Amino acid sequence: MHTLKWKNITNENRIPYQIKMNDYRNYRSEIESDYLRIISSASFRRLQDKTQVFPLDQSDFVRTRLTHSMEVSSIAKVIGKQICRSIHTQKLEREDALPDTLKVVETLNCAGLLHDLGNPPFGHFGETAIRNWFKQHLDTKTWKQKPLSAYLNEAQKLDFLYYEGNAQALRIITRLHRHVGDNGMHLTACVLDSIIKYPTDSLTKRKEDEKEKKQRSLLKKKIGYFQSERELFMEIKHHTGCENCRNPLAFILEAADDLAYTFADLEDGYNKGLYCMEDLLEIIHQAEDENGETYLKKAYENACAIKGNKEKGFDPKKQAVFHWLSSKQLYCISKVAQAFIDHYDAIMQGRFEQELIAVSEEARLIQSLKRFAFTRIYTIAPILKLELMGNEILTFLLDRFMDALIVYDSEEQMSDIQKKYIDLLSRNYLDAYHRAAMNKEEEEKLYDRLLLGCDFISGMTDSYAKRLYQELKGI
Repeated sequence: MHTLKWKNITNENRIPYQIKMNDYRNYRSEIESDYLRIISSASFRRLQDKTQVFPLDQSDFVRTRLTHSMEVSSIAKVIGKQICRSIHTQKLEREDALPDTLKVVETLNCAGLLHDLGNPPFGHFGETAIRNWFKQHLDTKTWKQKPLSAYLNEAQKLDFLYYEGNAQALRIITRLHRHVGDNGMHLTACVLDSIIKYPTDSLTKRKEDEKEKKQRSLLKKKIGYFQSERELFMEIKHHTGCENCRNPLAFILEAADDLAYTFADLEDGYNKGLYCMEDLLEIIHQAEDENGETYLKKAYENACAIKGNKEKGFDPKKQAVFHWLSSKQLYCISKVAQAFIDHYDAIMQGRFEQELIAVSEEARLIQSLKRFAFTRIYTIAPILKLELMGNEILTFLLDRFMDALIVYDSEEQMSDIQKKYIDLLSRNYLDAYHRAAMNKEEEEKLYDRLLLGCDFISGMTDSYAKRLYQELKGI
């Protein structure tokens, strides 16, 4: 049976592959160079003004996509280091096939920073707004007396109906960001493959959706790339050796993401007064986490004991809850690393199709905490209002810009209004469109123009989208 190799998993060739003109390895590795490219990019900086869960406000404790990504990066590095140590100490690979710990950690560091890069404004509901727009308009809006869907093949249509931030992230990194030339950030294969959470295209996802729910694969739950990036996807997978499976590092990144948002959202939720220590104790008790329950009670006792020596306003319950959340997250990190080792053979043979958290010893507790967060945090009025506002804003912007893009760069006559909307588009995105559409027949270009609209909308920050909406509406 084919077994993945660590030297391929951490492959440092850049995609698309080019022979290196200079060798800077005496100063930094290729993956370290990736890190510098990421943190200096405008796409990464925009994450500071994109909603994680709670609407952005003047409070400095609410997390954004940027702070979340930094937390995911940190957690992923710790998990990766623990896994590499176990592989070495337990001799799970031959001496010449052991993972390079530094490469693994550096790759996860970069992947954590990148994993949410494709998310549109206003949280995950922004993806829903974009999908809904295409569901309503692909068969109703027309160009040259035919519906838009008539000019798209089946995979292209499904790209929009299954629109995903995961696929958009790969597109941003490889197409839209301008570093040198036309290859986006031009990152390494190992970093790119680590963020492909779902190695699936839209046609495969539709086939998966036709199966009974219990028979569906976790790895085909969403799409990981659009048809526009299919060749790049195949090249990435060829270099890492993960052609028919998820990269092992993507399992680590997924777990780090879950651990980061689960415990961070509970911390932010407590700060906003959405639950109390007694509520958390009840959840822990129901999950039959006796050690966790004892630890939280002890943390409260300790906080009460030192209250007299603390400044006015010190809250022992808050101290206990935050201490428990931090400690439990660290404990869960170690259990996730152990779950990777427990399923090492299946992962390295490309047979593993579950979440590491789901097969870890802390699975029941984490699932309980997620359900608790959903009922007590994610459905509060400010978050629901944010999602509804985001839907109104994104739908309006899609209506206006897509109307102009449908006829742009075609034989159809554009109105003066449509021309003005085109003039508002990002020059980088327009350049990317023209490179992709070069030498194509006019009708083939429509797919690229619709992608251009998605590129522009998803690349917006919350503040920019809201401000542009207000300016165009004259509010």
